[in-house]
Amino acid sequence: LLGSCEDVDECLDSPCSDTERCSNVEGSYICDCLDTFVKSSGECVCADGFENQDGACADVDECADSPCGVNEDCSNTVGNYNCACSEGTEKGEDGVCQEIANHCDIKTKSSIKAFKGNNVNVKLKGESKKTFKKYAKITWTKDNEPWNPKDEGKEKLNGFSIRKFDANDAGFYVGSIYIDMDGEISKCEVEIEMELLEGSVTLSIDNAENLMRPQKAGKPLAIKCDLDLVNVKLEDPKSPDNVNWYKVLDDGDDELLDDNDNISIERAKGSYQLKFNSPVPEDSGTYRCEFDQQGVDASTDVTIEIV
Repeated sequence: LLGSCEDVDECLDSPCSDTERCSNVEGSYICDCLDTFVKSSGECVCADGFENQDGACADVDECADSPCGVNEDCSNTVGNYNCACSEGTEKGEDGVCQEIANHCDIKTKSSIKAFKGNNVNVKLKGESKKTFKKYAKITWTKDNEPWNPKDEGKEKLNGFSIRKFDANDAGFYVGSIYIDMDGEISKCEVEIEMELLEGSVTLSIDNAENLMRPQKAGKPLAIKCDLDLVNVKLEDPKSPDNVNWYKVLDDGDDELLDDNDNISIERAKGSYQLKFNSPVPEDSGTYRCEFDQQGVDASTDVTIEIV
């Protein structure tokens, strides 16, 4: 057109070779190798896994040259090949496909429910410790991710332990056991679902109604605290130290109480008790019974008046 320039489509003159495709660009053109061809020394040649047949790159059947190892089957793919263990064999620790003679009969608990802070032990049964030590290799996954007991707990010959179990330790564990007894291979798996038992506690003052009335000075007095525990396992249910006793001060702080000449802390008749041997008016005030163990805490207050 008069006063304007138009791009020339150079590809109309077929400037590229038979192994290239032409792409017109503004003011020029580009020659690219056809599919399955690659550029080498300025020329398009067949990519690895292909061979030139009458100007076209044809897939090479690498399996015809038996490239795979012992007990492996070859599968030809476009431009490549795959080797996989033959039926009835599995890849061993040395990477060689071997016949699996037996399915080992190793078992453990399939479900473990643990309290927070407790130790959890996993023990595999079905083989001797000598077999585990000398011939077995055990690998673990947790929630489908590799997991190493050496990093997360304590590894044992026939299992592992987790110290101070918490929410991060809960999950689905799979142990893969591989036993090679002088060339006789056996394999098996164990599956374990670990669950954290969520605990709760409710505290109440058993004799709160009676304590609402003024208490007589010099007369022995007990504040009785009851615990209702759910999924919390006490190391020693009879220990008075399962709860803490405090006196709430006027400024809002609290003072931890302990046995002294006037106060004794006991576990008696099914409740935790703060006993005053000979209470005086100065003992009047608000007292707190507190539970704080295994990530579970609660408290309850009561106010007494000594007259």
